[in-house]
Amino acid sequence: MSGLRQTAAVCLIGIGTLRERHATALVIVVGMACVVGVLTSMLSVTAGFARAFVRPEDATLAMVWRGEGSRFDQARGLQPDAVATIMDAPGIARSPDGAPLADGEFLMWIPPIEGFAAGSLQVRGVGPAGIALRPAFRIVAGHMFRAGARELVVGVGAARKFGLTVGSEVRLRDGPWPIVGIFSCGADIIESYLVGDAITVMAARRRAGFAEVIAQLADAGAYPGFRRWLMENPALSVYVERKTDYDLRELGINTSFFTRMSYVIGAIIALGALFGVVKIMYAAVRARTREIGTLRAIGFGATPVVVSVLAEAALLGAIGALLGAAIAWLMFNGREMWVWGAFRLRVAPSLWMLGLVWAVVSSLLGGLLPALRAGRLPPVEALRVE
Repeated sequence: MSGLRQTAAVCLIGIGTLRERHATALVIVVGMACVVGVLTSMLSVTAGFARAFVRPEDATLAMVWRGEGSRFDQARGLQPDAVATIMDAPGIARSPDGAPLADGEFLMWIPPIEGFAAGSLQVRGVGPAGIALRPAFRIVAGHMFRAGARELVVGVGAARKFGLTVGSEVRLRDGPWPIVGIFSCGADIIESYLVGDAITVMAARRRAGFAEVIAQLADAGAYPGFRRWLMENPALSVYVERKTDYDLRELGINTSFFTRMSYVIGAIIALGALFGVVKIMYAAVRARTREIGTLRAIGFGATPVVVSVLAEAALLGAIGALLGAAIAWLMFNGREMWVWGAFRLRVAPSLWMLGLVWAVVSSLLGGLLPALRAGRLPPVEALRVE
């Protein structure tokens, strides 16, 4: 019998005896389910935040800042005359009326809402093209704010978090502003903000200056020329980057520590489960000693025996991984959370795959020493075991 057929036969025999060893097998399954469940649950936070923050449709958007050191939404370095010059840059897409699809915007904290922590809500000031740059933007209650009016609309995420409705008021530095509408934007992070007319908000704050200009380019190939024209323009001192690059940079700043901690905790739990796998697989080898000895005596090699033990460990780990990921998906996928803004947790397919690989590798490492012992077991000694 060929080595491959021997391996398949021994693996089938070993898996077939799992029913008799179901208690010990269940320990590995439950252990790996806990490992993968914890890991995927924690990483669902960063996966959900990434989905809300990084939008595939932003591939043709560019952002222009005043200098490289001012690349954050709370800056106020771009003056209106500089914004006007930026909007003349080549490569910017045009609306049907010929206006450039570019918008000067900024983000600002507002005084705390009663019952919530300071700085818990923000206002995004947008200009005339701000809504056109976000095709998914929809008013779901009330109406849109009017240019020049002291009015705000609130995203559905912020509305749920802070209990805001049409007719509510929030206090800016110059007094109360009414909320006239509620909007959705396809689960974009902007749903965590209040939105108002940029010029009116700046006038109320008695402070001019935008944080950035967001520009819709005619196509992705227009970016190099657009960037070169702005960076080499002697009338400007700006920095240009793709919006996707900005989103990834912000995502890394906000989630890198949490992601690292998720992996550290997952590794610690996996290490504990690995020692459990070692102990259980040694017990499995002891339970199969007579069976292994019989197979060796009739001509089966050591390698098929080793592979069968590893296959058993990997199979149990994989079952546990799928169980843990399924529990995490049922408990957390789609649940709304507020961390740096409103978003929904996401147990993505990539997390299922990560959990599966994590569990299988841990199981294989845990089953390695027991498998090598099974392969080295002399047939005569094995057959003597009662």
